Amino acid sequence: MPSTGINNAATVDAFQRLIGNLLKQDPEHRKPPVVTFWCGAGFSKAWDPRSPTDGKLFAIDLDDIRDFPNLQHVMHVIGWEDYRHLDFERFKNLRYVLDMQVRYPDIRNRYFDDQNLRLSISELRTLVMRRFTAACDIHNVDDATLRFTSPHDSDGQRAITQFFAALEDRAGHAGLGASWPLYHFLTTNYDFTIETILEHVYRQDAPVFGRLYRGVTPQRICGGTIWEHLPRTVDRNVIKINGGFEILPTREGFDFEYRQRSDAQIRQQPPLLILPSQVQDYDESYFHQVFPKAVRLLRETDVLVIVGYSMPHEDSLVRFILRQLAESPFDATGKHVFVIDTKNHATIKSRLEEMFFYLPRTGWPREHYYSGRFEDFCQRINETGGVS
Repeated sequence: MPSTGINNAATVDAFQRLIGNLLKQDPEHRKPPVVTFWCGAGFSKAWDPRSPTDGKLFAIDLDDIRDFPNLQHVMHVIGWEDYRHLDFERFKNLRYVLDMQVRYPDIRNRYFDDQNLRLSISELRTLVMRRFTAACDIHNVDDATLRFTSPHDSDGQRAITQFFAALEDRAGHAGLGASWPLYHFLTTNYDFTIETILEHVYRQDAPVFGRLYRGVTPQRICGGTIWEHLPRTVDRNVIKINGGFEILPTREGFDFEYRQRSDAQIRQQPPLLILPSQVQDYDESYFHQVFPKAVRLLRETDVLVIVGYSMPHEDSLVRFILRQLAESPFDATGKHVFVIDTKNHATIKSRLEEMFFYLPRTGWPREHYYSGRFEDFCQRINETGGVS
């Protein structure tokens, strides 16, 4: 058997034993356990193989912006109008140029102003959403039922659904149930994959988003006020670190819109997205609100499962948030990190140990690696007795 197989088998066994042991503990003597899934692009790809990864979403051709006049203006002003293609690195450079022009108006280019910069950023967000919906299913809700009706008929989707349903059932048998959900989500993705999975797992009558705490409370969800979406138990965290396709800034705050929107509607009200840049700008109020929630969740977390997120160095602020799993070596004691990824094991391990620099010396948090796809990890868990 290859070494990755041996390591993978040990990781599956460690996860099963750890969850079982945590749920066997007497809740009167310690707080209920918290398992947090940190989801990168590889998580969405596990559910839908067409979901773009490795910067493909942000590699654009000049033809893609033919109907975006402000982006065309930006390309002309910075001397890029002859580029036929922008790869991921050039996209980050373009976003950096816009960020700097917004942040430092005193040294702004003579042909840039507040209005065309704001419109350019809106067009860029619209373009990214357009490219994503062209690549794969964004999993909108049904207009009438407000349910995520996307089928889950592939082997991988069934394995993922069964895995989370087993966690749900195991927490219920341990006496947690709806009063203290076992697992939560932090994600760098924009899409609705997590909500879609939970729709299939919860097996309840009300729309699933009524149960999710998002770090901010919207005024309206799918056109209705939050009072129309009852019951709202909001007991499970789903926090989108980089924004989301459903998050629409308004004058009063935020609306969430999971229904399908036309290209014209998206242009008129683009979603709140952090786009890759050499220096990412998280100054908008949404991020000021959700970051403390993400930090609190991480500090309460006993088991962190990082799925399809390779901890790239350019994500400096996001890596800083991730590091809040343990502020110090003392806080790391008793915590476990599972990393599930298809990328080079040595690279992923070195990046994790850069964030928790004391890990090689103290052995905490305990690190576990699964080299492969998340759906395969779920299948292995399901085949070997689940988490019961």
